[in-house]
Amino acid sequence: MTKTLQLGPRIRRLRKTRQLTLAQLAEVSGVSIATISKIENGTLSPTLDKLLRIAEGLDQTVGQLLGEDRPPANETLPNSRLQVARAQDGVKIDTPNYAYNYLCSEISVKRLVPIRARVKAHSIEDFGELERHGGEEFIFVLEGAIEVHTEFYAPISLAKGEGVFLDSSMGHAYVNKTSEDADVICVCTEQRTVEDAT
Repeated sequence: MTKTLQLGPRIRRLRKTRQLTLAQLAEVSGVSIATISKIENGTLSPTLDKLLRIAEGLDQTVGQLLGEDRPPANETLPNSRLQVARAQDGVKIDTPNYAYNYLCSEISVKRLVPIRARVKAHSIEDFGELERHGGEEFIFVLEGAIEVHTEFYAPISLAKGEGVFLDSSMGHAYVNKTSEDADVICVCTEQRTVEDAT
């Protein structure tokens, strides 16, 4: 079932629970005070980049931010979790460049963030500044065609049935190369810590 997420009030509640001012959350997340304020007040939908940075600043994963509250620290996660992603399910967030649909949001503590998205920007000039965030991602084109822009590689064209894997900390942007919005699946990981790598 599609959820209408009250993301702004949730971020504000988590920020106040942690006794953080807007300035303190801005400092730990790297997202400006003005942007956090607009997100909290519902006048701005965050990009994945900003959502990941705010989640990290609140000591949350994106799954926890979008899904149910974190289980108690002493509760062991089951090894048999499963959630079906139906066509009408997900948490929708619309931004100028992408219309995100965060899938399987009821599972809050997870290593992967599955997203179905429509790519709306039709040029890198329309897109604006490249996005950067922790972790890795794989994007796969379901319908249409996109061009992948990164800070270190020449643009890569992807048609239906093609995909690319990349390090999300490298600046990147997906641009639609068709007259209709391109439909993609993107699977992201959270930023890895030193303990995760060992």
